Amino acid sequence: MNLAEEINQRKSSGLYRERKIINSAQGALIEIEGQQYINFSSNDYLGFANNAELKDCMIAAIDKYGVGAASSQLIVGHLTPHKLLEEKLSQFLDRDAALIFPTGYQANLAIASVLIDSNTVVLQDKLNHASLIDSALLSKGKLVRYRHNDVENLKTLLEKNKKYNLVVMTDGVFSMDGDYALLREIAELSKKYNALLIVDDAHGLGVLGERGAGLLEVLNLDQQQVPIIIGTFGKSFGASGAFVSGSKLHIEAFIQKARTYIYTTALLPSIAATMTRAIDLVSEGDYLRKNIKDLVLHYKNQTAGSGLNIGESMSHIQPLIIGKAAQALAASKELYENKILVTAIRPPTVPKNTSRLRISITAKHTKDQIDLLVETLKTVVSIKD
Repeated sequence: MNLAEEINQRKSSGLYRERKIINSAQGALIEIEGQQYINFSSNDYLGFANNAELKDCMIAAIDKYGVGAASSQLIVGHLTPHKLLEEKLSQFLDRDAALIFPTGYQANLAIASVLIDSNTVVLQDKLNHASLIDSALLSKGKLVRYRHNDVENLKTLLEKNKKYNLVVMTDGVFSMDGDYALLREIAELSKKYNALLIVDDAHGLGVLGERGAGLLEVLNLDQQQVPIIIGTFGKSFGASGAFVSGSKLHIEAFIQKARTYIYTTALLPSIAATMTRAIDLVSEGDYLRKNIKDLVLHYKNQTAGSGLNIGESMSHIQPLIIGKAAQALAASKELYENKILVTAIRPPTVPKNTSRLRISITAKHTKDQIDLLVETLKTVVSIKD
């Protein structure tokens, strides 16, 4: 393996990744190198990352519980805030129980050591998040991927593999396209073929539903229809960490078997305490969800007839398909020169020749900011075509 050659190849093909240093709290406006930018790249959908009440809550929790948990939850790292958060989550999601993890990646990888054995076939949407894909690849089971949101293709593959134990895994809201999984149809198929359905609704929670309980709330799908739901605190909830929620049996199995739960330091107790309050703010935040809907509709209206390849997403995630990686990167850089931050998403995150600008519309944006984005896009993207 020649690492230098591999990195140089990424640079020449427009796939090299760079980090920007942010010198402010997250929000619709952020500071980079002393300059202010409109931020359309964040997952802070409700604006909670810099919420004053949540900051006060975290400070109070640090004063009481200290900086860290200093242990796995199965040693001495399971503090009162962890217990209260798990109870709050199960109530919020209308599930029997919940279990928290330090990251979303760890929550998804836990599936590999808990629910998948050598006699299991895992069927996943082609556009699932990398952590879902990795959970199957790192397991003892076999991964089979069905065409994106193609229920008939899923049915064919379920029928073909029905002699095995079956697990179906899908995103709820797809992170790079902004569309929704066809969960009612997928749940019906999963029941028919006795497949365990697992839904990662990281990007739907907080934004969708009257209480912000995500796509499952919108579709009125209960624990019998979707036995396991996975979510994170790193998006609408404004912090970090994640959880798995489902039946008491499933959660007990994760506690006993999940390597990414057993062999890691627990989530910061200050985050656990803060997320318990954040659930209340999410539930009470219908006005924030309405604002997002209004801003998305405004964006769609402003881009109508522009020739921009904006797709059909009506969610807070708005992909603008460019095509080639180098063109998407050039468009992102030109937006940056205009003090607008929109990240270029390139392979392997998205399929080849579908590189895009991933636009995140949050509750803290304004219509004026959307207007400026659209007017700049019309200039930048036409230059790159």
